[in-house]
Amino acid sequence: AKELAAGQRSGKNCKLCYNRGYQGTDQNNMLVLCPKCVDTDTVGKQWREYVRDTPALTEMYGDYFDEDEEDTEEADES
Repeated sequence: AKELAAGQRSGKNCKLCYNRGYQGTDQNNMLVLCPKCVDTDTVGKQWREYVRDTPALTEMYGDYFDEDEEDTEEADES
């Protein structure tokens, strides 16, 4: 995840994340991306694809993304 965040940085000097692309981790041990210098939508999509392709990660984090996909499907149907 750190590599994905670093790859999507805009290249600016950032005082929020000290040019890392992330600010730290949250209580669920998930990366907190820097909203100032990282394209969070792109990193989120890349992370979802990576989780789907890795069975161990799907087992751990799959439930986070299932909820997002259900919300998206419900919005599309409306």
